[in-house]
Amino acid sequence: MVSFKELHEADFSGVNEAAEAWAGVAKALTALDGRVAKDLTSTAQRAGWKGDAADAATTAMQGIDGDFKQASAVATALAAIMKTAAEDFAAARRDLDTALHDAQGDTTLSVTADGTVNWTVPKEERNDPEAERTIRANAQALSDRLGKAVAKATAADQRATVALQGDIGTSTTAFNAAPYGAGPVADANRAKDLMSKGGSLSDDQLKQLQALMAANAENKDFSTTLLNGLNYGGKTGPDALLEYSKVYDGLARGNHNAKGYQDVYGSLSVALATATRDGGMGKAWEDGLLAAARRPGASAAGYNDNYPALTALLNARGSFDKGFLTKVGTDLVDYERGSKLKGEDLWGPDWSNISGHQGDPMRDLMQTMSRHPEASKEFFDPAANKNLAYLLKDRQWPNQGYEHNQLDTLARDTSRGAFGDALEAATTGRDPHGSQPPVRPHDAAMARIMSDTISHFGGDSAGHVTELPVGLRRPFGNMIADYAADTYEIIGKEVNGHSETSGLAIDRDRLIRVIRGVSDDPEAFKAIHYAESQEIARRLDSYPADAFRPDGTGRPGPGIEGYVREAGQVLGALSGAQSDVMTRHHDDVVFQNNWQAKMNYHLIGTPLTPVPVVGDFVQRMVDVGTSEWANGLNSEQDQQTQADLSKMFNSGENQLKTMIVEKAGLAGLTQAEINSTAGVPQKLLHDVSESYGTGVNQTYRNALGGR
Repeated sequence: MVSFKELHEADFSGVNEAAEAWAGVAKALTALDGRVAKDLTSTAQRAGWKGDAADAATTAMQGIDGDFKQASAVATALAAIMKTAAEDFAAARRDLDTALHDAQGDTTLSVTADGTVNWTVPKEERNDPEAERTIRANAQALSDRLGKAVAKATAADQRATVALQGDIGTSTTAFNAAPYGAGPVADANRAKDLMSKGGSLSDDQLKQLQALMAANAENKDFSTTLLNGLNYGGKTGPDALLEYSKVYDGLARGNHNAKGYQDVYGSLSVALATATRDGGMGKAWEDGLLAAARRPGASAAGYNDNYPALTALLNARGSFDKGFLTKVGTDLVDYERGSKLKGEDLWGPDWSNISGHQGDPMRDLMQTMSRHPEASKEFFDPAANKNLAYLLKDRQWPNQGYEHNQLDTLARDTSRGAFGDALEAATTGRDPHGSQPPVRPHDAAMARIMSDTISHFGGDSAGHVTELPVGLRRPFGNMIADYAADTYEIIGKEVNGHSETSGLAIDRDRLIRVIRGVSDDPEAFKAIHYAESQEIARRLDSYPADAFRPDGTGRPGPGIEGYVREAGQVLGALSGAQSDVMTRHHDDVVFQNNWQAKMNYHLIGTPLTPVPVVGDFVQRMVDVGTSEWANGLNSEQDQQTQADLSKMFNSGENQLKTMIVEKAGLAGLTQAEINSTAGVPQKLLHDVSESYGTGVNQTYRNALGGR
């Protein structure tokens, strides 16, 4: 592997000189091609030399002529390899030098001798969070540019190494009769020949194939040449690709050289992504791929193992473009929906596995979609197609009806868990496996997908849903947390199920029932609770200090009474969901202890779900509020008080009251003014109790059907 220091300090003139020298050798050898037979053999024949010795000499000299011809071809190939390597090294060096030059004027960044990027915040900006984020982002961008330049040089080195070794050949007595030379097309032909050996590759050949694929998979010429040239037992094109997908996926799961085969399989996925980007392989080839995927495989049972092979390859490593992914995904849905066979009968016995090799092609498709939010959004958009409706309402998922018995760690990796991740990507605009900032605002397609999904799982009547499939709880918790402002409006305001912020169309009770289903997973519930706490703090921050002093009529300032009622109902609804979890698991002490431990902000801090950047006041309110909530959660609760749920589960009430008192103090009120029964704060605290109690009881009894 090329290092930053090597690339930064290297002198590539020697590579150019070697290329020129080999070109000279090739020219000289070419000039000798045919000279032996022409000059020596003909001279002897004219002199009348005949007999066995003459015939043997003629044969030997013709062989020498062949050696010169092969030597010339090898030398020409080596010259081309060295010339291409020199150009690739120079390009990588230019990228490195340009990145370093562009960063010279930024006094907040520095680069060490080994390429490490350091950053510092100027003294005058150290209290500015935005400045620090910008500097950190600039440092990361520079580090990425340097890393890409070094990776480019490493790839060039790998290509040249494999090409030189291949074209020189392994024989010590003969020249390579068919050298490839340099460039992506030549490398693709090398890779194609090596791939055809499959499991019979020697260790050295596997290393060569790894290097070729790793160095070239993102090159368009290489990838298209490779895919168009594949041949497997007479099968070509897409059919051959699917066969190689099965072969190398199987080898990657084997006991011998599994890591090497995994690398080749992953690079084949990258090559497919590269070749199909922007329709690169053409509509006819893509249509042929889908037709091949629909054909039943070679199994005696007649089930389809071709579509699972395709979606597994998509999920291996490649970064596919939106158009190709949605085309494959929509075709898979159409094929499965229209097939008379279902489940294991269609996809084989591995379809229902929840660990090991899972043969449901939808799982790999959904996992791929989850890493491509724009593709997920287009694939699920109910205004564009019926994919979401099929997956929500009509599809039979593996182990459906028994998912509640699955362990969370297993359920998150199943087909249904992958479906949840893809929905999270589509509705939030973020890859749930990454750490991207929130996408704001949510567009209309995101809102449609969110509305249809939550409405479906929310059911039609009280008590319709008390559980979500285990694999959906965490993604749904993150989705609802991402729509905290809309959740606040739907639960806390009279908006008739239509939020103003993102335009969600979700009935209040349905939303609450889904929140209840999410709440069996304490970390998913915590994501919602934290996001709503932040939204409540943000809205509280918008009220001026005068709102905490009586207006001309002796009432609180305009609007804040309504806010308190809204916020109280929102936190009450969350506590109502919490109360249903605890009462339904009343006798399960282990569950209750585990639930409360995972929800404890004091122990594990704030959720990792990305949340919007907020100001110091809002963050302070969140910290104060969640701390008070945790204190209430940890207090001993009398099970005999279940008749009054708002008293039993009053952590949210205390949280909101603490936030209001804290805000009043920051607004300039003295402790005496805050405590005065004639003052605004006490009036607001009384309103909190009423609205919170209403939220708890309406949620528990109306939305959830509790008694």
